[in-house]
Amino acid sequence: MRRGFTLIELIIVIALIALVGSLVVVNAQGILRGLGEEPVERILQKAIREARFHAASLKEETFLRYDEETGRLHVYDESGSTLASFNLQGKEDNYPGIEFEQILPAVGLESFTDSETVEIDQVVFRPDRSSTPFQVNLQIGTARFSQRYDPFSSIVIHDSRND
Repeated sequence: MRRGFTLIELIIVIALIALVGSLVVVNAQGILRGLGEEPVERILQKAIREARFHAASLKEETFLRYDEETGRLHVYDESGSTLASFNLQGKEDNYPGIEFEQILPAVGLESFTDSETVEIDQVVFRPDRSSTPFQVNLQIGTARFSQRYDPFSSIVIHDSRND
């Protein structure tokens, strides 16, 4: 009795190896293209966490502001010194649009999600880990949506894309 592989078995194994190899190469190219591209919402949440952290650690108010000209979110202290900056991806003439709005106190038993808002330049974070009640309006490409944040945890409590 002969031991070994037939020609057909060898061809099948080589074809399978080639198929798996091509899938790995295609996926690796997609991953490499996506490196460094982080969603705007995730960068915004990082900036919010950073502002909250600095307010608590410095024991003073910190502020989060969006610079439309440079496409950067800036965290700064009461003296105006920049504590952190976050670059949003986009071409110079096509940065994402970000607007902050303060959520005004509700009247009576009115629902929190139906509260009135007023546009503000910056969000204030306090040393007690609270913040201005706020929502963020985002324009990314043709998509426009808003996210409301809890003022005590900075967790998204409402995202208009889920309506």
